[in-house]
Amino acid sequence: MLPALLQVALGLVPARAAEGAHVESSRHGDVVEIRAAADLAADRATAWRVLTDYGHYTAFIPGMSVSRVVSTHGTSVIVEQAGTAALGPLHIPFEITFQIEESPPDGIDSRAVSGSLRSIESRYTLAVREQGSRLLYAGRVRLGFPLLGSLGRSVIEENVGRQFGALVGEIERQHRGEPAPSTEAPR
Repeated sequence: MLPALLQVALGLVPARAAEGAHVESSRHGDVVEIRAAADLAADRATAWRVLTDYGHYTAFIPGMSVSRVVSTHGTSVIVEQAGTAALGPLHIPFEITFQIEESPPDGIDSRAVSGSLRSIESRYTLAVREQGSRLLYAGRVRLGFPLLGSLGRSVIEENVGRQFGALVGEIERQHRGEPAPSTEAPR
């Protein structure tokens, strides 16, 4: 069952921790609750565009090799994601399908509808600040099994932190109008 927990960790959300991003978690039985927040040097429209561009997550989310929109019905979107979650030097494969409900321009709710997770629900909230915007994340993962005590919580917090940081970094990069990093191998 170790891969299931790691799949949860990467399937939640974002390579690097963004400066100013704060991530914390708590565990209650087999449930891990995650909260993350960052003040963005970007407007809410840019943040919304990046958050809802699910098909491009593979360009900036660490370990994600597949992120594709399966269907869209109004503000409801089904997204399949796959890749690997990191646990130190180990990389564990994951696959998950999310049902996402968008509430433009400030909220995104998601829940896993298939994959090897017992349960995962999350919410992104965008708020306007005097300068820029604020991105909040709240997630709830039901582990379904004890994973070496607090290790499960640590793995989830670490992977969500990297993913959240990558989202923040991409939002700010696009706001500054910088080109995407090259994916070509150096010569």
